[in-house]
This record gives sequence, C-alpha cells and structure tokens, in this order.
Amino acid sequence: MKLVVALALLLTASSLAAQTLVEIGKGEGMIIELRYTTAENFFKTAFYPRHARALLRPETAAKLARVQAELKTQGLGLKIWDAYRPLSVQRAMWKTLPDARYVADPAKGGRHNRGAALDLTLVDASGNELAMPTAHDDFSEKAGAYFKLVPPEIFKNRQKLQQVMTKHGFAIYDSEWWHFDDADWQKYEALDVPFERLGSEAVPKHLLLDSRVVAEAVNVRLVLGKPEKHPANPLFQADKPWENSLNNLYPNVIWDEEEQIFKMWYKCVLADKDVIAQMDQPSTVHDVGWYLLYATSKDGVKWDKPELGLHRFAGSTANNIVARDCPNVGVFKDLHESDPARRYKMVGDVGLGKPQVRFSADGVHWDAAINAQGFGAQNGDTHNNALWDEKHGKYLWFTKLYLGERLVGRFESDDFIHWKNNGMVLRSRLEEGRSSQTYCMPVFRYGSIYLSYVMMYHVGKGRTVDCELAWSPDGLAWQRVAAGTPFIPRGEKGAYDGECIYAMAGPPIVRDGRLMIFYGGDDFPHTGWKRHCLPCLATLRPDGFAGYEAVDPGRPATITTTAFQMSEAPPGLSADVAKGGSILVTALDERSAVLDEAEPVTQNVTETALRWKRGALIGKQARFRFTLDRAKVYAITGCELIQTALPKPPAPVAEKAAPAATRTISFDTDAQGWKGVDKIEHQREGGASGGFIRVSRSGRALPIASSPVTAAESPLAGDWPQIMGGQGAEITCQVRSPKEGGRVMIELFANDVGQWQFQTKTTFAKEWREAAALLNHQWSDAEAEAAGWKRAINGFSWAETIRHVGKVVVVPGAAGTQETFDLDEVTVRGVALP
Repeated sequence: MKLVVALALLLTASSLAAQTLVEIGKGEGMIIELRYTTAENFFKTAFYPRHARALLRPETAAKLARVQAELKTQGLGLKIWDAYRPLSVQRAMWKTLPDARYVADPAKGGRHNRGAALDLTLVDASGNELAMPTAHDDFSEKAGAYFKLVPPEIFKNRQKLQQVMTKHGFAIYDSEWWHFDDADWQKYEALDVPFERLGSEAVPKHLLLDSRVVAEAVNVRLVLGKPEKHPANPLFQADKPWENSLNNLYPNVIWDEEEQIFKMWYKCVLADKDVIAQMDQPSTVHDVGWYLLYATSKDGVKWDKPELGLHRFAGSTANNIVARDCPNVGVFKDLHESDPARRYKMVGDVGLGKPQVRFSADGVHWDAAINAQGFGAQNGDTHNNALWDEKHGKYLWFTKLYLGERLVGRFESDDFIHWKNNGMVLRSRLEEGRSSQTYCMPVFRYGSIYLSYVMMYHVGKGRTVDCELAWSPDGLAWQRVAAGTPFIPRGEKGAYDGECIYAMAGPPIVRDGRLMIFYGGDDFPHTGWKRHCLPCLATLRPDGFAGYEAVDPGRPATITTTAFQMSEAPPGLSADVAKGGSILVTALDERSAVLDEAEPVTQNVTETALRWKRGALIGKQARFRFTLDRAKVYAITGCELIQTALPKPPAPVAEKAAPAATRTISFDTDAQGWKGVDKIEHQREGGASGGFIRVSRSGRALPIASSPVTAAESPLAGDWPQIMGGQGAEITCQVRSPKEGGRVMIELFANDVGQWQFQTKTTFAKEWREAAALLNHQWSDAEAEAAGWKRAINGFSWAETIRHVGKVVVVPGAAGTQETFDLDEVTVRGVALP
C-alpha cells in the first residue's frame, strides 16, 4: 500500500477529473519528464504548461505501481514521458498532424485523453535510460513495437518493458514501442479538463469561507450556498419487506469510476418483532435487528435494489442485503489500498466503545467484523465515517464522543485496525448548551481544507435534526460556517424532509457541472426506532458552499485577502455575477500598492483564470482586493496561501470593572432549585446559618449538589464579571458530613456544559466548615489551571465559561468517602484583585 501512496496523490480540486485522476509522483526509481511541457518533442511545441503533472485513472496508477515495484527488485525503474492529456491539447496536436497512426482523432478521444495511457521507457538505478529502438516521438518504422531489425541488447530491453507492462494489465500499441494502454481503457470517458485546474499541488484551491484567506471585509457578509433539492425527492421508498425502518438512513454514496455507476450503502433497522423473526438466525443489537442495504444507479436519480443472493430474509435471498448486525455504518472505496481484498472499507459499532471494521473486494461481499482498537468507552453510536487522508498519510475516523452530551471525536490510524484517539474536535456552542448537540459529522477533503456536514440534533427543540456546514484546516480544529443556520434546509412541516436531514458520507459527486450531495430526509422527529428516512438529492454549483456578497448593494463592497504566493499560471476565480454586475480584482503588495489589475469578471466563472493587464504577478507574493457589484465570490485557485495558521482570536476588550456585588444562596426557606444526583432534602434549621440542604447518593461514594442553570432560576447564573463585579470573584460555601475526610470540590459549568473544577483546601468534617475558591476574570486557560482550576473535559475556554456561568456544583473529591453531606451559605462576591 505504501508504494501506491507514494506514487498516487489523490487530487482534491472540485472538478470531475480531479475526483477521477491521481498524480503519479517521483517514487524511488521513477522519473517524471513530461515531454510536452517543453518544445523537445516531434511538434517542437510546448503543449502543456510547465507545472503540468503526470495524471492517470486510479486503477491505471495502481497497475503502474505494481510495474514499478517489480522493476525495483531488478535495479530498474520507469521514466514517464506522457500520461493524461486534455482533449484541447489533442485537438491542437491533430491540427498539426492529422494522422490516426500517431495522433488519436480528438473527435473520438484517445487513450491519453482518458487518463488510461502512458508513454514511458526503462531507466537504470542511476536514472539513465536503457537503449531502445528510437527516441520518443520517432514516427519512423523503427518505432514500431514489433520492428525486428534492432540490435539484440535493444531488442532485449524493449522486450523486458513489454513483458512487465503486459503482465500488470497494459496493452502494447503497435506503432509506438513507448506507448502502453490500460487494457481497460474503454470504460473511461475522455476528459477535457486543463492542467491549470488539476492537482492539489499544481493549482491549489482556497475557499473564501476559510478564515485564513480573508483579512478584511467591508460591507460584505459570508453567506451559505443554496443547494437545490431534486424534484424527484425522495429518490426511492422503503418498499421492500425487510426495509422495516430506514431511520436516519446514514447514506454512504460514491461514483464508482471503474464500474461507471453510483453506489449507495444505507442503514435499515428491523424494529418489529415479527420482522426480526424473519431474519436468517434472528439477532438483535440494542433490541432491534440491523441490515446494511445496497443500491445502484446510472444517473443518481433512478435507483435499483439488486437481488444479491447473500442473506436470507423470510426464507429468500432475493434481496439487497450486503451485511447484517452492523449498526451505524460508514462505507468508502479506498483507492490507495494495494490489497484488492481490502479495497472497500466499512466502519461501524455495536454500541458505545465497541467499534468494528470490515473489508471487501467489491463492496458487496464483506469479511467478518474485526474489533477496532484504541477507542474509548464513550465513542460510537452515530454515523461513523472514515477516509484516507492524503495530507497526513493516515486513515481518519469521525464518530460520537458522549460525555453527558453529544460531541464529535476523531481517531487516526496507519493500518485501519489500531487507532489513536485525537479527542474531541467539535461541540455545540455555549449559547446552545445541551439543547442542540453535534450528532454526527461526515468529513471530506475539498481544495486546501476539510469540509463536513454537521448534523445538529435539537434535543430541546422538537428533536429535529439540521444539516449544517463546518470546515477545518487540519481535520482537528473545526468551525461551523454559519452556526445555527442549516446548509441543507429542512422542508416545510409535513414535507418528506420536514423534521430531519442526515447528509451523506463521502465527498460530493460532480456531474454536469454540479456537485451532487445525497442525504436522508425524514418527516418524523429523531425519536424511537420506527421511522423512515428516505434518500434524497441536492445539487450545488462547484465551490459554492459559502461565498461573500454585499450587505448593502448601494455601497462599495470589498474583500481583501491575506498574502498568496503566485506561480507561473494565472490565479483563477469561482464566482457568480448577476446580469449587469461585475467583480473587479486588484493585486496588492504588502504595503497595499497596486501590482496589477485583472479584466473585470462579468459572468459566472468556475476556476477560471483571471486575465491580468500587466502580467506582472508571476513568482511574486500578492494580496487580492475584490470589489463586488451584484456578485458573490467563492474561491481562489492557482496560488499558495502563505500564512496557513489559523488567525488568533481578538484580544478581549478591556472593560471597566463593574462595582463589586455579592450573591448568596441561604437555603433558609427551601432548596432554591438545587438538585442532588439521587436525593436532596431541605432542612429548615441546623445549618451554618438557618436552613440547609442535605444531599445523598445511594449505593455510590460521591453525592453531588448543583444549582439551577438559568438566571431566571438562580442568582448565580450569568456573566460573572458583570453581575459580581470587581476583577475577580470568591466562591464560598459551608459544608459538613457524618464521615470525615475528602476535599471539597467546587465546579463551574458554562450553561450546562464546559465544566471547570477546583479542589479547595477544606476537608469534610462533622462540624460546619467553609470551603473557598478564588478566580480571576482575566485568566487564560493556562493561568486558570496554574491557579488550581482544572478543565474536566475539553471544550470551552476559561473566559467563555466565566461569561456564561450556568450551574455551580459542590461535590466531594474523588478520594472522598461521603455518601451524604450538608450544604449551606453558597456565596459569590466580587473582589478587587492586585
């Protein structure tokens, strides 16, 4: 597998070709010398730009990798002269030499245009070419693959090349000894995507939703794109007897270039006992049965459910079941996998902390489940999804992390079996608390970043599910693009997708100049097993996930980017321009002096090269200023972002300290909304001062007392720098316990999440004692921890927590033996700190 990874870099641009071509790199012993990037060829013309890369279909590249591996054992290697060739170049060559013996007719499309042919030769371990009958592009009869009048050594070299190529799935081309076709070239379509639009290294793509790209925005706003729902939605119904409940659906969809079809793997729950009984050897996980179902399509709209003959239901194998007993499954085709038996990969779980993987050669016949290693006890129970990440050279797995609320966790692996826990990578906002939670997050690479569909589960708002959009520069630090605003909006109440939307795992599929985004749409809230979530389709313009547009059309609207490094190819733009509108693009140096100006953009463009008036940007560093008039801009291509680190958050604005105040909970008349884990009792007398509360937890060691969450219920909830005043605050409480020992812990929650804890110096005793903790409103996370506060789970910062204090919790430390303790006089007072 490592050899294939070294030779094949999966492109991440948005075009169809970029999803179906890979780059063959300079692996050990392999040399890339594309002859048509220079004039050193038969035509004496450089048909390719100098930055062009050697590109092939993934399956063709895999075959070539096996050729290279065998040659390496012999101290030999390959030199590549040509690979993928755009049809536009083919037309130019045909115009110069319209001879089908040497140049394929562009009207038909040649093998090179399909990314399924190579011009190459053999080299020794030092990179020297072995002697061959002719040079490249020699159109004499000596260039024929079977020309006999050649010296024995040359004949032997040519024969060695032919034997190793045909052994690994290539066909000889009679007229040219150097030309070899993938034996399966017929199944690929000819492409006409210029090199300028191909290659994550050659022509980078930067979406403007990336906060590293935009330095200044005046009278503009970032708005989500508008996916268009297909009129055929839902694409098919749950019309088979075994499709008992397609709840959540969890669609996994790919376009299989090799087989030229769409493939979908989707979830089915058997919720009814009489349906479970019809399974071959009925079995349940979480008290219900599970199937993974499979469907195919030629156009992504009309789907077939093939009768696969693999699993029995009601005594028959005439169904589309590919696996069973496999909840929460994600499936993808791994083009980097060198083992054909592991080309398709499945991730899933049978409960929290019980993840599993499976392998398949065809996505239909699956091996037995293997327990994945390295997962925590709180991971899983959601739409698991995994991918091969070229950037890090690892597999990534995104799943749920459950710590009293639903969070998103990430894992990484070299072998797909043993996984490293990267921890939590996304959670809901403080303002949302536990009312809206991150439920699942399918991730994919797009351009220079990672994108994801974040399903937000509105637990406190009707149990609906919305599909939002998030992005990350590295797959670890995630930001929601427009938190609280759906990327694929739910339909009206009663519509097929009016309650819940669950987006596909895998990148969008490009067809007819549109991104195809499949999703599950549900007309029933996220509750219970028995509900049908049906497959749906939405389409989006390429790069159109989010773009900048004017806020007030009557005023100038400008965007100024951070610095980019220019290449020899002109930078490109993806944007929409309304009739009569325009985008003016100016290149600026670091001092904002004008370097060049581009011709106005007056129509919709996608990765289209800008035309510069002076042509003065080659090799320079520049920033761009876009002036928008009835236009929306989405992406910049063709240049490298210089500053790749995320911008630092703005420093907090120094505020005048509010007057110091004191808030006290006395428990004199009642428990004042405080709760205990198992039991809480109010006592009217006997406290440190008047009444108190007694907290107990039966059968366990640690009772917990917690205040209400909202300011309407508790005087301690809210923005502490404002309501308590001063530069900091002191928290005190009175405690006692029948059992002595164990430190008193004081914890703070931001709303109902974001826990910080402080171990006081006070131990429990039979008499009342005061426990105290001090905090500074201006502390950073590191300063808070140095002062004794410890963040219990990854999440919100110290500053965020203090401004959004929800509940205050008092609890014995982990070493405590209390089953019961008494609490009185919880006080927070603002204090002046040096």
